[in-house]
Amino acid sequence: MRRAVFWLFVIAVLLAAGWTVWQRVPTLAIAEWDIAGNGWRIVAYGWAGLLPLWPLVLAGVLGGFFLFGIAVAGSYDWARNADHRAQIARLTRECDQAHAEAEARVTRREQAAQEAQARAEQLRLAALQAEQQAHTQAKTAAAHAEHYRLRARNAICAAARIKRKATQSVP
Repeated sequence: MRRAVFWLFVIAVLLAAGWTVWQRVPTLAIAEWDIAGNGWRIVAYGWAGLLPLWPLVLAGVLGGFFLFGIAVAGSYDWARNADHRAQIARLTRECDQAHAEAEARVTRREQAAQEAQARAEQLRLAALQAEQQAHTQAKTAAAHAEHYRLRARNAICAAARIKRKATQSVP
């Protein structure tokens, strides 16, 4: 972003310099002192006045381009570094946000895993309790079955005794 602003600034400076030269050169007049004593004599004026001053114009143009190039390079480097710093800051924020989101997801998943483990432990304990209860009921049922089997045997034996007594007393 700053590089775009920088290049717009460079274009504006070049246009301003060009406009200034375009406005000032037509009023330029080159005069020299007449040695014969007649005073100042105009040698050239306007755009034609640049030809006798070609060494000065060349030095000005080269010096201007050199200084302008140094300023442009420094400003461009500053703008590029500012863009890089802004990009690094943005990427750092995004990275920190991604880390925070990842940590939150990990925390949620760990919590869900702990809850699932707690539920599984509760189910395991309930299954153990149900197994113990079933074992106890099976023992109770076996004891009742044995008790009723013994009563049935006693009843059969009692009925057989009664029948034997009845058959022995009936002759």
